[in-house]
Amino acid sequence: MDNKVHENQDVIIRLQNETKSLLLNYELRLKGISIILKEIEVYFYKNEVFEDNSVHKNELQKNHFGHLYIHRWGVKESDSYKGGRYPGIDYVVSTKQDEYYSYLIRSAVVDGEIIVGPHKVLEALKDKTQLSEKEIEESQIERIPHISQSQVLFSKRINLGKKVEEKYRNCRLRAVVCDELFRNAKYPDKENLVVDFLRGELSQNKMDKKNAMEYAKEYLGYLPVVIRNN
Repeated sequence: MDNKVHENQDVIIRLQNETKSLLLNYELRLKGISIILKEIEVYFYKNEVFEDNSVHKNELQKNHFGHLYIHRWGVKESDSYKGGRYPGIDYVVSTKQDEYYSYLIRSAVVDGEIIVGPHKVLEALKDKTQLSEKEIEESQIERIPHISQSQVLFSKRINLGKKVEEKYRNCRLRAVVCDELFRNAKYPDKENLVVDFLRGELSQNKMDKKNAMEYAKEYLGYLPVVIRNN
């Protein structure tokens, strides 16, 4: 393994650990509205360290910790917001001027209601807070302790553009909380999320086949063939 690949893997592991910590230890608050993150994707870019060309590199994604970023057509704060069903919303965690680092909120429990899909999350926040896009972005987001013992399942990010480099397309930077909401929530590609996780547990002897089969049935409602035949 060359040094660059090794360094990239080190970055991915760090990003996964930070993502898992956020999902299992905190909920967010926007003007008193609770946001419990359930499905997020990591977007991180730093020159000569991790040059992921799927990152928007909007100036609001760097050195803007604790704020939300609503997707725009360009890289400036002054650029127009995306229209229609295109816009999503990111929680920004970058504390540095030379790093773009944010989480696309794909699904969350917003004010007690499970919302699945980035655009739907944005619309739910606008509806429940009655804030404009600009007011949402200007608001400081609180982190409140919220401890969960659930598993976090990692997989490749989805719906990336065709121009994204293969090495970044394959990064396991999509994270989904596998909890009591998982079975009934319509997260994309649920079966592969669970199968990938269970294959890893089985290969590392962290779980035996019986427990893996029970886990699959609990969270999917059925037993995938690949787990039964593993």
